[in-house]
This record gives sequence, structure tokens and C-alpha cells, in this order.
Amino acid sequence: MKFLYPEFLWAFLVLLIPILIHLFNFKRYKTLYFSSLSFVKEVDQRTKSTQRLKHYLVLISRLLIFIFLVFAFAQPFFPTSNTDTTSKKNVMAFYIDNSFSMQARGAEGELLSQARENVREIIEKAPLDAQFLIGTNEMSGSEEHLLSKIEALEKLDKISLSPIIRSVDEVLKWQTERLSDDDILLEGTNVQYVYISDFQRSNGFANGVYQAEHISFYPIKLSPENRDNLYIDSIWYSSPVHKLNAQNELNIRIANMGDTDLENVEVVVAIGEFKKNIFVNLPAKQTTNTQLSYMDKTVGLQSGMVRVIDKEVLFDDSFYLSYEVRADVKVLALNGEDAVDNIAAVYGVDDFYLYDEIALTAVTKDHFHSKDLVIINGVNELSQGVIDYLLEFSKTGGSIALFPGKNPTTSNWNNLLGQLKLPLLGQAVGSGNKISSINYDDPFYTGVFETRATNLNLPSVSRVYQALSGSNSLGTDLIQLQNGLPLLSYSKTTSSAYMFYSSLHSDYGSFTQNALFSTVLLRMGELSQRTQPNFVIIGDDTRYPIYSEIGSDQPLHIVNDGIDLIPQISSLSGVNYISLNLIDQSLNLTAGNYDIVLDETIGSISLNYNRRESNLEAMDESEIIASFEDSGISNISFNEIGKGSDVSIIDIDKPFSYWKICIILTLIFVLIEMALVRYLK
Repeated sequence: MKFLYPEFLWAFLVLLIPILIHLFNFKRYKTLYFSSLSFVKEVDQRTKSTQRLKHYLVLISRLLIFIFLVFAFAQPFFPTSNTDTTSKKNVMAFYIDNSFSMQARGAEGELLSQARENVREIIEKAPLDAQFLIGTNEMSGSEEHLLSKIEALEKLDKISLSPIIRSVDEVLKWQTERLSDDDILLEGTNVQYVYISDFQRSNGFANGVYQAEHISFYPIKLSPENRDNLYIDSIWYSSPVHKLNAQNELNIRIANMGDTDLENVEVVVAIGEFKKNIFVNLPAKQTTNTQLSYMDKTVGLQSGMVRVIDKEVLFDDSFYLSYEVRADVKVLALNGEDAVDNIAAVYGVDDFYLYDEIALTAVTKDHFHSKDLVIINGVNELSQGVIDYLLEFSKTGGSIALFPGKNPTTSNWNNLLGQLKLPLLGQAVGSGNKISSINYDDPFYTGVFETRATNLNLPSVSRVYQALSGSNSLGTDLIQLQNGLPLLSYSKTTSSAYMFYSSLHSDYGSFTQNALFSTVLLRMGELSQRTQPNFVIIGDDTRYPIYSEIGSDQPLHIVNDGIDLIPQISSLSGVNYISLNLIDQSLNLTAGNYDIVLDETIGSISLNYNRRESNLEAMDESEIIASFEDSGISNISFNEIGKGSDVSIIDIDKPFSYWKICIILTLIFVLIEMALVRYLK
């Protein structure tokens, strides 16, 4: 026999109480005077043995009451297995999928609540000496420890929905490795693993192979009553530029995962002071793009959300966004020996551009600080120091526009162009250099031209350089010449880099006198604004740039209603980046618009939940079993709740417990003791 709570056996000391009571008779006797004692003596002799028997029977019944009561609290049991009980150990592991798809409603309410109750039922029926490992999508160190039955039930009550998404492979790898540890996998250990989830197809297997011969697997699938879901899939702007009193073109992608076409679905848009309700028709099982335009009336931070009205899964109904309407753009020109004045003249006509220029030979790293666009103006020789400055500036989100001089040193220029992923400089070409076409379809020209004119009187240049595409070139042509060569190309990596494959010097033509030159320069300036992402997905490894200066002794806070979080900060070339991809940070975050605060608000960041689980399509039984088997798992017993199955059919190898019998025996001996005292005279 073993006891679940052997510490209660100390309560056997209470047996001394009835024994002491019966050993010492504390009853006071009263003297009665009779004329004759002959008959009293006869009665005393006749009842003495009966009285002694009554005392013994009452003592025994009271002792048995206390014995079985102590046993009931200690909970005795006999292991059913014939194995050595000193090495036998029952371990039950659970994975409870607590991602947002478990927010869907099943036959008995929310799927996560149903999962908790199913696991609770299994735990309560588990062996008295069983230990439990309960895992969720958190996968933290706190979920790596074995728990008692009471601890497991307490842990179960604390499980709530989480924005973290895990694939089946991630979960199996993490928990099977833990279940194979030496402190769990002892001789004779019986390991049972219950994997309870809705088994979404988007979180399926990647066919990893796991060593789990010692584990019995019980995948349990929870199915929602309705797999329809309506949600905002994503948003984006046609142009990243946000200027005061300029049109913003917002694109919204809405998904209808239901089987029914929906008409006039209400979508609420609220961004800054702009608020509008639009109505959209949504075909079944499709995504639909819609678009609306509005203007920002004030400069500064703008934040808001787009929300669709839905009655099913709710976590993906709102999509949050933010951006900044800039009051200016900072432009720096580095002038070489063939620099032209036309660049300064173009940017000087608009106060929106804060223009500064300096000789290339006098430039230092500090000159790049807080600039949005750096222009190389008429430079022939690029030193390695300047190249390093430009590359570092580009990595931090700064844009670069390159206008070489009349005789550029090819080797140095190609060193820079190759690292900016632009076509390299080749031989000079002196014919066919009239501009033939403009790449109107490129986003660079979005909103620039009202119509696509085909009969424009476009200028020409007298000499251009061949653009040689390398293996890593990402160049896109913006202006092409009649000979097929590009005049202006750009590449887009962390930031934009533009290359003019000729010179702006008057010896090379009159391009600077044409309106196209001013248009291109101003557009470069607009697009060079150091914009931040409109949103960040919680849990993704995204670095969000902060262009304000942050002192080493200044903690930066991400603040929203009731949430105040200090994120990780890294720095590159004077630009600080915050990261929110740590598990503990993700658990504390909810979707919404947050302020970025030092001593005061310096920015905003919008957080959204991942939409990977918005499509509620799930794997069926055959797919789940086949995927487990492909992963090297053979001992499988599959159940699907909601189709008449019951988790109680899981075959739990548990000993028979006797505490209930002990309680019944306690009550029986209480009644016997009462009967003895009352009726035995």
C-alpha cells in the first residue's frame, strides 16, 4: 500500500485521546444510602461484565473512526502494475493550444474553455501519484517542470488566449525533448501525452522526426460549430509619403472565409480626425481589396484603425496603423569638382525641403546625422571613407542619389554601386541618348503625372555610361534612352538608392533645364522621408526604427491603456531600433496603438495580431494521424470532441484509490458508536 499524502499519517497520534479517556475514568460517583445492600450487590455483580464489554466496544469503534478518517486524508492506494513501485512513475503531459483560433465557439462554448475542462477531467481521473507537464504556446521555463495534481489544476485555471502561434512541429520538438530527460524517463515510467488543439491547417506539420517510443500520444481535436470568419487581412498605402493637405490612398484587404457571399459589410475607418464608414461586398472564400482617399489636416503623429463588423472570431476584426506627417525633409548635397547649382535651385523653391550642401572633401560622419536624403553632386573620385559613410547611412534608412561628374573613376564608383545593388558603370556611349520612355508603372511616379503622355518633348544627353547588371543587382529603370540603356535607375533594400548614368554638367546636355529634372529631384526628396512601418505584428522579429536620440540613462517605454513596457533597444549608425519579439513581452501585449515615451511622447507604434490563424480550415483525422506517423510517432489514439467522443475513453493506467471507502467506514463506525452509547445498557 502507498499513500498519496503520507504526511497525514502523523494524525494517528490523535488515537491517544480515546485511549486515555477510556483508561482513566473521570466520572464522579455519588454515594447513595440504602437500608440493605444485598440486592444492589447482586445487580452490580450481574452487570459488571456487560459494562466492561460496552466500554471496550465504544473504544474500538472510536479508534476505528479516527483510523479510517486519517486513512481518508492520507488517501491510500495499491498500484495496479506488478512493476517495482519504487521506480514506477506515471507522467501525463498536456499541450493546450491557446492561440486565438481557440476563441471560436464549439458545442460547449469557447474552444479554449472546452479544452481546459477536458484536461481537468483527465487530470482528476489520473493516478493519485501521477505527475503532470502542462504546456501552452508560451513554451517558457515555467512550463518545463513536473507538477502535482493540485499544481496542475491551478496551472490550468491560469491558461488564457495568447497572441503567440506555434506549429505542431515546434510543440512536439519542445515537449518530446523534455519528456525524454533523465529525470522523467526512469525505468518503468508510463508517459501519456495529450495534444489538444483545433489542428489548423496553417499550423500543420513540417515532417520533423521525433524519438518518442516511450510515449503514448492522444491527439484530441476540438472543432468549432462554425468556421466562418470575417477579418481585416492587411492595410497599406499606395505611397509611403504623408504630406500636409495631400491625398492619402489607403488600401484595405478584407477576407471572407465563410461559405456565403456577403453584401454591404460595414467597415469602420478612423485615422486621426478622419472617420468614415464604408460598405463592401465580400464574395465567399475570397479576399477583397477596397480603397479610399483622405487628407491629413495637421502635421505630427497620426494613428487609427480599420475595423470590420463580425460576429464570430473577434481577434482579427480590427487592424491598427500609425504614421507621421512630416513638416520637412532634410537634404544634404556633397559637391564635387563637377557639381551643378541646379539641385539647390530645385529644393530652394519649397520650404518643405531643408537643404544643405558641403564640399565632399570636408564631409564627416556627423554631417549625415538626421538627414533623409544625401546627394552626390558632380563627384568623380569617391574615397573609401565616403563610401563607408554612404553605406552606413543607407543601412539606417537614409536615401542616396548619385550624380557622377564628367570623368568618374569606375573602380571606386562600382565598389559603391555593387554594395547598393545598382547596375555598375560600363563604357561611355555617345549615340542614341535621347530619352525614349518613362516607367510610369513604377511606384516612384505614383501621383506625379495626371496622364501618361506619349508625345512629350523629352530631352537628351550627349554621353551616358552603360549599366552593367551584376549578379546581385536589384536595379529598376525609371528613365530609358532610345539605345535601350537606362538614364536613371534605383534599387530598394533597407532604403532607396538612385543612380544617374550620365553627368548633370552642361557639357553633357540640357537635362537640368527640363521639368523632368525638377520632378525627379522633388520625388526623390518626398520618398526619402525616414518613414517607420505603419504597423508591427506581435511576435514577429521586427526592428522598429526610432530616429530620436535616446540617452543611455533614459528608459524608453511603450505605453497604452494599462500597459507600460520597456522594450529591447539596439543601435546602428546612430539609429535606435526597438524589438518586441521576446515571449514575455508578447504575452503582455495586446493589439492597439501605443505611444513611444521618453520624458515625453516621441513617436507611436501600432501592434496587430498575426492573421495566420484567421482561416479556420483544419486538418481532418486521417491527415493528423498520418502526420504523426510520418514524424516517427506510432502509439496514437485519436479523438475528436464534438462528434460524440469523450475524453474519458482515454485508457489511464491508474491504481484504485480507497479514500471514499475510508470515508464510508468512518461514517459507519460513527453510527455504531452512537448506537452502543444509546442502546447498550
